[in-house]
Amino acid sequence: MKIVVVGSINLDFTLQVDKLPKKGETILAKNYKISLGGKGANQAIAAKRLGADVFMIGAVGSDDKGKYALNKLEEEGLNLSGIYQIDDITGNAVITIDNQGFNTIVVYPGANEKLSTQWVEKHSALFKEADFVILQLEIPIETVESAIRLAKENNTKVILNPAPVKDISEEIYKYVDCITPNETELFKMTGTGDIQQGAKKLLEKGVREVVVTLGEKGCYYTNGSEEIIIDSIKVNAIDTTAAGDSFNAALAVALCKFKDIKRALKYANVVGGLTTTKLGAKDALPFKNEVEDYIKNNNYI
Repeated sequence: MKIVVVGSINLDFTLQVDKLPKKGETILAKNYKISLGGKGANQAIAAKRLGADVFMIGAVGSDDKGKYALNKLEEEGLNLSGIYQIDDITGNAVITIDNQGFNTIVVYPGANEKLSTQWVEKHSALFKEADFVILQLEIPIETVESAIRLAKENNTKVILNPAPVKDISEEIYKYVDCITPNETELFKMTGTGDIQQGAKKLLEKGVREVVVTLGEKGCYYTNGSEEIIIDSIKVNAIDTTAAGDSFNAALAVALCKFKDIKRALKYANVVGGLTTTKLGAKDALPFKNEVEDYIKNNNYI
């Protein structure tokens, strides 16, 4: 299976705290970690660890952080021919995590904002070979839309993770095979807090399938004629960072493997859940054998 990920590459600066700070409050962190992150990089690494051949299209700066990011991506065995190194600062994120595993994230896009449509189009050959293209919205929206059009021109399936929420051209929705907002993103996109109604609105825009991730409550799926609710797995969650990213990667991998949406959703739920049991983004992304061991030991799929 071959997957192209078009998206952000960041360095994450993670701070563990007893509680998230309130407005104007200064608190002390009890732990600090620097790791590779960014929704694009997280999804690419997760898909690779789950057994896919992964081609990453993204941008990093020419600074030391950019070199660090490239080294970490190379260590994972990703195809990096689509990484653009430019004269800018590599994107970074400051993440604060409390004792319950809840977090706040502030992202500075840096080089990610300069990932152009021309750079994506230059690597159109990658789209022809791919089973899925996965995208998020931490890069320019015009680049996302260009990549989606390019995927459809090559009959490649598209999974769009609409995070953070941005305005998307109405015509683009009809080119998206599966859109995967969480509850907050669904509300921002549709104006309704009702999951079923929100999903229906996205289907009416032309999306073929909607998966709403519900955190510790699992996920909801619909294609307009079928609805599926999958409960989350029970884990000791310490950090929810990258759980949504790994879920999206796992969904693409599982759809390649199983060709069955219910099995794919359950597989993605396991991957997302296991991701929350470790601190950080990259280091928390599970490997294929860990996922298979959990499924076997818990008779889950």
